[in-house]
Amino acid sequence: MPLALAFDTDSYFYGMLPVVIGIGQAFGVNALPIAVAMVVCRNCATFISPMVPATLLGTGLAEVDIKDHIEASFGYVWVFSILCMLAAILFGIMPL
Repeated sequence: MPLALAFDTDSYFYGMLPVVIGIGQAFGVNALPIAVAMVVCRNCATFISPMVPATLLGTGLAEVDIKDHIEASFGYVWVFSILCMLAAILFGIMPL
């Protein structure tokens, strides 16, 4: 999830995802669990990332500093992304 804060959506999916899948495949890990993990974490962290224009618009309209928004939301997003990963494992979407 922390990587999702550092990259915008396009560079995350078109730049980081293929690289991480390639590294995983070099160690014998299938692409599907890596892709599911990265997609779930990115989707959970989208709206606390300062790289997303909607986040900047929302914090500007609410008159909240982006730093305060990230600090207040980071723990909740981290827990939510872990719960989503567990749900993906339980539903069989992400094999172990």
